[in-house]
Amino acid sequence: MNNPDFYVKYTSKGNLTPALTEKYKSIIEKHVSLDGKNILDIGCGDGRLAIYLSEFANSWNGIDINPYAIKVARENIENLSLEDKVTFESGSFLDIPFDKKFDIIISSNSLHFEDNKSEAFENMDRFLNDEGYVIFFEPTPSANGWRSNELNEDSKEFDESVFRRKVERLNKSYNAIRTQDLFELVDEYMPSSVSNNEGKQYFAILRKVE
Repeated sequence: MNNPDFYVKYTSKGNLTPALTEKYKSIIEKHVSLDGKNILDIGCGDGRLAIYLSEFANSWNGIDINPYAIKVARENIENLSLEDKVTFESGSFLDIPFDKKFDIIISSNSLHFEDNKSEAFENMDRFLNDEGYVIFFEPTPSANGWRSNELNEDSKEFDESVFRRKVERLNKSYNAIRTQDLFELVDEYMPSSVSNNEGKQYFAILRKVE
């Protein structure tokens, strides 16, 4: 997606509204603290999670397959003077461009776009320290609350075939998380809400075990 309006450009800490990302932080820290950790953020988008949460981490490395998203993320980090701790590069589940291991991997609304989920899990395992955690946030299979009107049933632009394909991808992601055998599934939650608005997302927390 190269739509400039999709990505937010932050110019000062005064225009940030951290309530949503604080909710993400509270979900993550039910099981593992961010303090002093090295974080890999897969599907970083405009860098919002890094902007809000990198202050707690030792380092924050974000990747996204979209070059425009990386461009905006880097501009945001520069505007907020976070370059010493945060780095963004083009990459994906199968192409992690860092020569280091991480304590926590966060995947934000990204797994359902990856076709080769088995290899994705294997690659995350390679880049995760022992006893490390993988945190997944994914949309819910609801026809409400999407940024794309093609997926919202109350829109004139709603396309049922597009929505069904999206749900199929999401279901494959939920199933992959539950059936993979590299990590222990320690927590999982599917909201009962009929809306897919941000903050009402599916999440799963996995821990690397020997």
